[in-house]
Amino acid sequence: MAASPWLKPLWKTEMDNVFNIHRFSRLFIKHTAEHYKTYLMALAVLIGVLLLGGSFLVYIIDQPIEVNAQTVFFSGIYFLAGAIFTSTVFADFGDKKKAIASLTLPASGFEKFLVGWVWSYLVFSVIFIAAFYVVLFAFMHLKHWPNQHEEIFSIFSQPAVLIFIPFTFVHSFTLFGAIYFDKLHFIKTGFVFFISVAVLVLFNTFFLEGLLGRSVHPAVPFSSINFVQNHIDYGINMTSRYDAAVGYLMIIVSALLWTAAYFRLKEKQV
Repeated sequence: MAASPWLKPLWKTEMDNVFNIHRFSRLFIKHTAEHYKTYLMALAVLIGVLLLGGSFLVYIIDQPIEVNAQTVFFSGIYFLAGAIFTSTVFADFGDKKKAIASLTLPASGFEKFLVGWVWSYLVFSVIFIAAFYVVLFAFMHLKHWPNQHEEIFSIFSQPAVLIFIPFTFVHSFTLFGAIYFDKLHFIKTGFVFFISVAVLVLFNTFFLEGLLGRSVHPAVPFSSINFVQNHIDYGINMTSRYDAAVGYLMIIVSALLWTAAYFRLKEKQV
């Protein structure tokens, strides 16, 4: 049985109301034109932090910076800078003077959300990785260490690529806070995040102590279990299969937080 001829145009119209590539591109260009000066200043600050941190490492380490140190350096600044930047990407919606203009723009809530998501997740990641490698290459060749092999880690190789999974979670949590709160987005989101982590650790520790019938060290959910018996420290770690399950769980939770952030933005628009 053939479908009614009006169903397809109606479906196409509904989809066009949610997302239109031409309308989205104009909104993206408008957002970029209005905020590029702020973003350039943020990039300058980021490069300054990378240079300062790299200088400190070169000063205290009398040898080429190891891959592990490079990974820790990358991860720490990537997470922190990403959270700070994400918390500001929807700042206009919390400013009474700018909120009305932002909410009444002739674009769908999904398109407005997608502009912030693309800038804070995709564009930020690309620019940060590029800036990091430029600074890293400069420091690796700034000082010569005789008979030393200089190795630079690749963000796209195992296990470094797994950094993107916790960053995705941090981004989704911060993005939800950026939309949910009207002011002091980063501070309020950070406060909620650390309080939530503390409650989860406390609950998980009590649960494990009741399950094992012994005192254990404070334990983050889905991490190792550590306890002392006969003055000897013991640790129980998860297998690699469960590590993968935790990664999938973080991705699912991130997707749920992104969805919640979108509906929160849509609620503000209504």
